Amino acid sequence: MEAHSNWHNRIAKEISLRKDSLSKKDAKKYKLDLLLRVARRLDDFSSYCGECQLFQPEITKITQALGYIVQVPKQTSKEERKSYSKTINTIIKHLQKQHKLVAEGRNIGIWIGIGMGIGTAIGAALDNPGIGTAIGVGIGVAIGRYMDAKAKQEGRVI
Repeated sequence: MEAHSNWHNRIAKEISLRKDSLSKKDAKKYKLDLLLRVARRLDDFSSYCGECQLFQPEITKITQALGYIVQVPKQTSKEERKSYSKTINTIIKHLQKQHKLVAEGRNIGIWIGIGMGIGTAIGAALDNPGIGTAIGVGIGVAIGRYMDAKAKQEGRVI
C-alpha cells in the first residue's frame, strides 16, 4: 500500500462521500473515479513537479465545488460544469505531456484505427476488403492491448 499525503487523503475522503451519495450514472457523469486517479497522480509527482503542486489547489477547489454542483444541479450554471471538466482535462494533458502517462485503453483505440488502415490495404491486395479490415482490426487490438498492458506494468496509466 502506498503512503499518500494528507492532501490526497482529504481529497479521497471528499470524493468518496460524493460517490456514496450519487448514483453510478451520476458518479460516471462527474468523472469521480478519474478525479480520484488524477489526484493520486498529482500527489505522486508534486514532490518534484512545480506544475503538479500548482494543480493541487485546483483539485481541492473543484472537489469542494463538486458538493454544490452535485447537490443543486439545476442551479449550477453550464459554465461551472464546463470549468469543472476543463480543469480535469487540463491536468490530464499535463500528466500525459510532462510525465508520459496514458489514459486507460488509449492504445487500443489508436491501434484499431491504424490496423483498419493497414487492413484496408491488405483487403485491397486480396480483392476482399472485409477480410482485410477484420485482419487489421485484430492486429490493432492485439498491439493496442500489448501497449496498454506494458504501460500499466510500468505504472504509466492515469
